[in-house]
Amino acid sequence: MRPRHLAELTLLAVAFTGLPAAVSAAAYELHGQIDLRGVAVDSPLASFTHDGLGLLRFDEQHDGLQLGRLVLDFTGPLTQTLRAHVTASATADGDQNPIDLTEAFVEWRPYPDSRWRWRTRLGAFYPPLSLENRAIGWESLYSLSSSAINTWIGEETRAIGLEVAATAAGAPAGRAFDLSFIAGVYGWNDPMGVLIFQRGWAIHDRQTTLFGALPRPLAQPGERDIEFFHEIDHRAGYYAGVETKWLDRHTLRYMHYDNRGDPARSNGRDDAWLTRFDSIGARLELSEQWTLIAQGLVGDTGVGGSADRRGLLIADYWSYFALGSYTSGPHRLTLRYDRMHVESVRGAEFFDSGQNAKAWTAAWMLDLSEHWQGALEAVRIDGSVTQRALAGLPAAAVERQLQVALRYSF
Repeated sequence: MRPRHLAELTLLAVAFTGLPAAVSAAAYELHGQIDLRGVAVDSPLASFTHDGLGLLRFDEQHDGLQLGRLVLDFTGPLTQTLRAHVTASATADGDQNPIDLTEAFVEWRPYPDSRWRWRTRLGAFYPPLSLENRAIGWESLYSLSSSAINTWIGEETRAIGLEVAATAAGAPAGRAFDLSFIAGVYGWNDPMGVLIFQRGWAIHDRQTTLFGALPRPLAQPGERDIEFFHEIDHRAGYYAGVETKWLDRHTLRYMHYDNRGDPARSNGRDDAWLTRFDSIGARLELSEQWTLIAQGLVGDTGVGGSADRRGLLIADYWSYFALGSYTSGPHRLTLRYDRMHVESVRGAEFFDSGQNAKAWTAAWMLDLSEHWQGALEAVRIDGSVTQRALAGLPAAAVERQLQVALRYSF
C-alpha cells in the first residue's frame, strides 16, 4: 500500500463515518491559515527549491511577494475515544500538486482505568521529534523558519504507520512529573537521507507533502525530482523514545530513529538509504514570558551495496540549536543559533559529502488581533558545502534572508 492509499483511507473514514449520537458536531474543528510574505535575499546561490545548492527556501531570483503557505487543518471525533486529523498544505513554489497533504491519521485515546494514559496513532504523521514545531500545520511557534534539525524532519521524514505512547501520570502517584514511552513502526520512507547527503542541512519552513517532491541536488539530465515517501526494500523502520514532563511545563525528550533501509535496493528511480539518528532535546518554560529550547541530533546515512550492508557511500551528520524566546503582550521575540555538520566517512572518492556551517535566526512575531499576525525574520547562514564544487561553485558562501509576513488564521 502506498502512502496515497493510506491517506485516502483516512480521509474516507473522516468523510463517511457519521457523527455518533454522543458526539457533538461542535467538537469538530477546522482551522486555516494563509501566510503572505515579502522576501529579500542576498545570496550567490540558487535555492534548492529551484535546482540550486542554496540552503534557503528563496533566492535572489525569487524574492519579492511570495505565498508562505496555505494551511487547512481538520480534527474531529469519529467516536468518543477515536479522532481523525488531516492537514492540507499549499506553497505555490512549483510542487507537482498545487495542494497536498502533510499529515492524515486517526488517533485513539481510550479512557484511562489506571495511572497509565495510552495514545495510538495510525496513518501518516510526524514522529514526535520537534520541541519547537507546535503551531498549526506543524509550524514553529517561535519563528517563520524552523531550526536545521526540524527543517530536515519536515523535508525528509514522515512516519506512515503505527505509533503507540504510554504515559505514567505523576499526579496519582504524588510525583511532579509524567513519564512517557513512545514507539513507532512505519514504512514508505526509504529515500530518507538523500537530501542531507547531497545538499546538507538547510534553514526554512517548507514541508514536503505526502505526494510532493523536491528537486534533486546536482541532478543529471533527465533525472526526476525526489519523492521521499516510497517503500523500496519492504522493510519496516522504527523509532523509540522516552519523555519526561515536569510540572506540565518543562520537557526532556530522547528519541532513536532507524528507517532500516537496505542501501543495496532501488526502485529504478530512487535508492533506499540506511538512515539512523539519535535526538535529545529540552524545552524549559521558565516563566510566562521566557522559553528556552535546545536540541541535538547525530546520525549517519548510507547508500549502495556493500559487504557490511551499511552502504557504499556513508556520511555522518550532526546538528544542534539553542533558542531563546520572550513574550510580552502581543509580542514574541526569538533568537536561535544553529550549528550544522556533514562528513563523508566512506566512498568520498566517488562522492564527497561535506558541510560545515552555522546560522543565526532572529524573529519578531506580533499578534495584531484574534485572526491577524505579523512577523519579521532575518536569517544568516555562513559555511561551506563541499559538493558545490561539482557544480563549479565556491564551497563557502554567506546567505542572508529577510522576510516580512502577514498571516490570517481562522
